[in-house]
Amino acid sequence: MKRLLIPTDFSDNAGDALQYALNLVKGQPVELHIVHVVSPIALPGDMVMAASIPDNQELLKAEKAMEALESFSKLYFGDTDQAKLKLTTSVEIGGVAEALKLAAAEYGADAIIMGNQGDNHSLMDKVLGTISTDLINNAPCPVLLVPKGYEYKPIDNIIFSTNLNHSDPYELWKATKILGSKVKSIRCLYVTKAKAESDMEHLEEFGKYMTEHSPSVQTIFNVVEGDNVESIIAEYADTYNAEMIVMHRIKKSLWSSLFSISHTKRMVFWSKVPLMILN
Repeated sequence: MKRLLIPTDFSDNAGDALQYALNLVKGQPVELHIVHVVSPIALPGDMVMAASIPDNQELLKAEKAMEALESFSKLYFGDTDQAKLKLTTSVEIGGVAEALKLAAAEYGADAIIMGNQGDNHSLMDKVLGTISTDLINNAPCPVLLVPKGYEYKPIDNIIFSTNLNHSDPYELWKATKILGSKVKSIRCLYVTKAKAESDMEHLEEFGKYMTEHSPSVQTIFNVVEGDNVESIIAEYADTYNAEMIVMHRIKKSLWSSLFSISHTKRMVFWSKVPLMILN
């Protein structure tokens, strides 16, 4: 049985993500945990915010809103599938990203499914980062980001952005296990700035390795040349009507991460279809 953590701030974007998650797992045995985080009251002076002191009005509003979400989710899942759904909710106190990471670890979540504003983020958000980009760096499980307004489509065709890592077939297998559906087609895409003749043999070998070890019956390996990796991936997904983009986050050293923004972080702002980041 899969365990999915669904963060909510009760916005339309969060509602889209919840509805997507319900469609994704409908008819399957699943545990869903919906969580909302209430920020603690800021104490005066130099004192640090106390996580044990919530805004009682906000807490009461959140608890009432959670009751409505729980009723909606059970109704949406349908009477015939009620026995397959185990639904729980909680309201946590603290910083949003930290509270969600802790909740995912304590709950033993297989994935976090949450809304993503995409290119609706302000410039300041893109510079300083968002909750979603914080989570994809530090979450204990894969994070699936659902663009605002996106309507669920059965997942037949996914794009997997590869960095030529030999663990990629395993990462793809993990993704398909979370999705819980038979993906008919996987298009593995490698974006390079220049196709050097000396690299072509290596790329052909890796492409053969990916297709032979893929969890999907039909796996296609493509190499595309270009400078803007994110726009190429987004255009590729659009061209082939993909229902999802999957990326494996490559861990960087602290020093290198201070001076560069990863492709996975940038893709958060480019993708117009659900984006799964594997940690």
